[in-house]
Amino acid sequence: MPAPVDHDEKRREIAAIAADLIAERGLEAATIRHIAARAGFSTTVVTHYFANKRALLRAAYRHAAESTQHRFDALAGSELSDPLARLEILLPIDEDGRRAWRVYFQFWPMADHDPELAEEQRWWSANAVGLAREALKIAYPHVDDIDRRATMAVSALQGIAIQSLFDPDNWPAERQREFWRANARLIMGDSAIR
Repeated sequence: MPAPVDHDEKRREIAAIAADLIAERGLEAATIRHIAARAGFSTTVVTHYFANKRALLRAAYRHAAESTQHRFDALAGSELSDPLARLEILLPIDEDGRRAWRVYFQFWPMADHDPELAEEQRWWSANAVGLAREALKIAYPHVDDIDRRATMAVSALQGIAIQSLFDPDNWPAERQREFWRANARLIMGDSAIR
């Protein structure tokens, strides 16, 4: 008797493969045929789990965002972790981060014309601000106006990420971290050198 199939896990697996293809070669590469071939499935298996390509692409975007969230949560779960370092996970400082940002960049133009994808992107953006708020409250417990400062922090992180993806030789991980820390100090009104 064959083992039971975990359908949620299968959907996640397919979404991860789609995200990988998007990160490697762009949205055009994420065809149902290419995804099925990469997974070793028939196209019927892919279409069984996703009604259409649009649903599959949204799942790939969500997979990239959830992967980043899991990485943040893993650091946040450690009492020893530096709160500002938690936010570095939102940068493309390693291959997982670069992969996620390549996926995000592919979807941003689509979100301009797709209300559902725009809503999803707004939710994840608000979530990033929430992560920043949480980390900044720990790092700077006596600073007021934390919501505005968290929004500014996410804007700074996004700017650093954009620069580093388009100019990786000039924006290695250490420079990204350095600029993030400098921006955090400016945003939080902290002139101390760290």
